[in-house]
Amino acid sequence: MIFAKSMEVRDNFKSWCSQVAEGETIQIARPGNNFVYLISQETYERLTMEKRAAAYTSYLYGKDKIINLKRLSEIEKLPDNWNNNGAERFPESIIKNVRKLLMSLEIQPEIFPTACDAVQLEWENGNGEYLEMEFLEDSINVFQIDADGGEKQSTIAVDDVAVKKIVREFYDGAV
Repeated sequence: MIFAKSMEVRDNFKSWCSQVAEGETIQIARPGNNFVYLISQETYERLTMEKRAAAYTSYLYGKDKIINLKRLSEIEKLPDNWNNNGAERFPESIIKNVRKLLMSLEIQPEIFPTACDAVQLEWENGNGEYLEMEFLEDSINVFQIDADGGEKQSTIAVDDVAVKKIVREFYDGAV
């Protein structure tokens, strides 16, 4: 990148245009710490495409879903003993099941790794109720606390339809 003052533009414009055409970026300082940038058409198109892709991804998935998918990718990369207490890496099947569910959920949970080889999803609704699902390799432990403090526990099969139904009922009850 070439840094310049605005008074240098007239004397160097032709030379800079050639450099910009070859991929160089010119930053021109203006009064008040404002800057003008000279960039190539290729750079402009790349930046525009990246901006459009980010906007489209955000529109398509929503901010919370993107955050959760990134978080799940971080959990997926955790090595053995990630908690310094002997926890193992997360099985690929759990990551795959949670990713598939996150893609299909309208209301995104908070997501956490657990030391017992599970990925935990948590929701809270407007009534002060709490829903937790612990994804294991072959089942899902479900724990709920209602508005009165009553607790309910169950274990269900790994099934997106059943999970979405539980989440929907959890939020429908809060309305």
